[in-house]
Amino acid sequence: MNHAAQFRAYDRVVSLTDAKLPLAELFDEAQQVLRRAISRDSSCWHAMDPATLIETRYSAERMPAPTAQIAEIAYLYDDFNSFGTLFKAPRHSGVLSEATGGDLRKSRRYRELLEPVGMTGELRTAFVVDGVAWGCVSFFRQGDFTPEERDFANVIAPLLGLCFRSAGIHARSGGPGANLWPGVLVFDERRQLESHTPSTAGWLAELGFEGSITRDRLPYKVVSIVERVRITGREATARMLGESGRWIQIHAAPASTGDTWDHRVAVVLQTAAVPSVAPLVSAAYGLTPRERELTELVLQGNDTREIAGRLHLSPHTVQSHLKSIFAKVGVRSRRELVGRIAQGR
Repeated sequence: MNHAAQFRAYDRVVSLTDAKLPLAELFDEAQQVLRRAISRDSSCWHAMDPATLIETRYSAERMPAPTAQIAEIAYLYDDFNSFGTLFKAPRHSGVLSEATGGDLRKSRRYRELLEPVGMTGELRTAFVVDGVAWGCVSFFRQGDFTPEERDFANVIAPLLGLCFRSAGIHARSGGPGANLWPGVLVFDERRQLESHTPSTAGWLAELGFEGSITRDRLPYKVVSIVERVRITGREATARMLGESGRWIQIHAAPASTGDTWDHRVAVVLQTAAVPSVAPLVSAAYGLTPRERELTELVLQGNDTREIAGRLHLSPHTVQSHLKSIFAKVGVRSRRELVGRIAQGR
């Protein structure tokens, strides 16, 4: 094991926590930083909506772009070392061979995705900060990963979580503006696009999609939420920043023309309401639970006296909390606070 490479990688990841890179740059930089510390043949990185654990952005390193099958098997299926399990576990990294007791074929993910391409090693890591998940990565190689590599991945996981937390609210500018009208897509039981509204093109452009809606593969963030609904049979929602810096909400739900559900799924893309993104942005700025609660009351238009009454605090204590919130978010007034959260800047 290359301890020197791991020490260097650790120091560089620490420096990334203050870089405030947008997600696209963070994906590239993180891959470069860990290239020697954790050798692999390929990897797949994801940013996530921490409230729903739905993947909102991905970066594939030396592997094909994720498909609906991969979304079903690798990320949503109840398998060994599922990300949902790693997020909640005391250790947020896991090696597939350990989890299966050495019998890799117990894992559906191995049988259907890894074995056909000759990969025998998988190391998964979830990026968790203060109990909140912001992203994850899967490393693959021909040959297994060691416990030492697993432990190193676990050590840097919270640092990467800080990077992804910051990148998750890093607003971009210069992209296309989303249409004011919601966009709707309907997928049939075979996962094929059945219909869509005219405004959908503008929303997909906000997600970085430049192809043809009817001919090209749609963004993985749309595919993954459709698969979540197909597997669970329940509605699912994810929030993310669009190319213009606008917060977008993707909501998917079972769609049916009869009395029984035939696995058709409807997806709605629209501007996310400020209250729906406030908890996400507040967590990203490192606000305490009390500060998040107070921030939500500010967003509802409550003044100091009303907040004090709702939270059973003195007005002086409310003002002290507000000063702390302003300092963390980098604003000087309630109006600036509301604007910062609304725009994710």
